[in-house]
Amino acid sequence: MGLSRKTFLYSMILAGAMVILITGYFVFMLPSLYVDYVMDSNLDSAVRVQRGYMEQRSYQELPVKNPSAVFSLEIPKEGNELYVVGKFFRMTATVREKELQELLDELRRSAGLQGGEGRKIPAVLNQREVREELAGIWEKAGRYFASRNLFSEDYPLQFEVEGKGKEQWDVYREEYGRLHTEPDGIFVYETGVSDGDYQYSMYFAFGQTEDAFILTIFPTMMPQMEEILPVVTDSMPMIIAVVFLFVLAASRFFAARIVHPVIRLAGYAESARISGKFEADSFALDSKDEIGQLGQSLRELYDRLQENYEELEQKNHALAEENERKEIFLRASSHQLKTPVTAALLLVDGMIGEVGKYRNVKEYLPEVRKQLLSMRRIVEDILFLNYQAEHMHKEMTDLRKLAEEAVKGYKVQAEAGSLQFELSGEGSVVTDREMMRKILDNLFSNAVQYTPAGQRICVEISSCFLQVVNDGTTIDDSLLPHVFDPFVSSVENRRGKGLGLYVASYYSRVLGCRLELYNQEDSVCARLFFGEMEGGKERC
Repeated sequence: MGLSRKTFLYSMILAGAMVILITGYFVFMLPSLYVDYVMDSNLDSAVRVQRGYMEQRSYQELPVKNPSAVFSLEIPKEGNELYVVGKFFRMTATVREKELQELLDELRRSAGLQGGEGRKIPAVLNQREVREELAGIWEKAGRYFASRNLFSEDYPLQFEVEGKGKEQWDVYREEYGRLHTEPDGIFVYETGVSDGDYQYSMYFAFGQTEDAFILTIFPTMMPQMEEILPVVTDSMPMIIAVVFLFVLAASRFFAARIVHPVIRLAGYAESARISGKFEADSFALDSKDEIGQLGQSLRELYDRLQENYEELEQKNHALAEENERKEIFLRASSHQLKTPVTAALLLVDGMIGEVGKYRNVKEYLPEVRKQLLSMRRIVEDILFLNYQAEHMHKEMTDLRKLAEEAVKGYKVQAEAGSLQFELSGEGSVVTDREMMRKILDNLFSNAVQYTPAGQRICVEISSCFLQVVNDGTTIDDSLLPHVFDPFVSSVENRRGKGLGLYVASYYSRVLGCRLELYNQEDSVCARLFFGEMEGGKERC
């Protein structure tokens, strides 16, 4: 999934979760909170009205919800009169029978209104006792009034109603009116009124049956914005905390899925920068979006840069080694060329001046020729060394056949020194034939030159290595670490150029082989390994 689609999906999930959270709050929590608030508000209103009436003994200045239905019953501590007071009326009820007076006195005792200063209404009422006592009084009063006719002249209570002034009745004012028609023929007239503090709706429903007209009056009290606002306000800290925690958790999840991979990418790039060689720790991303593709591309880029860097280092190392080799070789060859040049010049000068024995030109001209051939051989080695390194051509080569051809070139020298060549084994490798011939030629030349008369030169051949062992001699331990340096010879009185082992070692490195030279018991072993020739890996 792409990063843009993933971000859009996360946003939609977060928005949906927020909608579910807010909807759940308004559906499940807000109604119960509102009901609790209204009940607490009604209780406070009842207490406020009770306290206000107890202080003022009047409803004139009291704000009352639904004033047409709220009233107070005032029972004096003594006497036979009761008072019912509301917003729009004041009614006096006079008890005219002894039995009813006794019930009233019992009610006063239960409420703590009689008994002088010795009995007060307790701060904490025993609800069960009070309920049982009042229930008994109510039951008696019910039986008493059930046996009386409300409209008889001897009714035990005499009522006197005193209405309020017109200004009290004008507290209501109409705010709107509308008519509703139902499909079954019922008409409902809705009107809204207000008393300045609260609003009320009154529904007048009209309907007709076969034998009558039916009128229903249904009053309701309209809820106020001020009632729901405190509930929402009190809930805001909880809503904010829940939303904050939810968004924090969602952001944490979002960061883990999207931002964290970016941080890992930055860290990976930083580690590669610090390493200086693109050798950063392994890096992998499981995501398949653009960030995962970026991580994959970055890892491949660093791997390729690392490969190029290593290849460049190898080439730089090879160039540095080659430059050093050429510089050393040039200095050493220049020094080595001085000897035959000087000797040739002395001979030529002596023959030209006919000095002493040099008058015999025929005798010393071959010596001049010999020195010139020595110089030509040194120059040819130098030119061939550089030419072959730049024009290498590898092919499958039969080592046995190549070794036999190289040994034939030393047949005369071997017979003169009573030396015996022994060849064993067979093998083939992919290599440059001329370079390999030069390596064998130099190894055989070195063996013939330093092997005592009557000894053996053993050549062992395989596809993994070629080994040349010459008996009857060893190399001085102090000289052994330098045998592959140019113009180094182990025998001072011999006039070798000291290039044989150097050339063999150089060609071995160019071909990817490894040449080793070490002493054995009364013999010297030169072993050429072919194991590194194929992709830099050991073959044997």
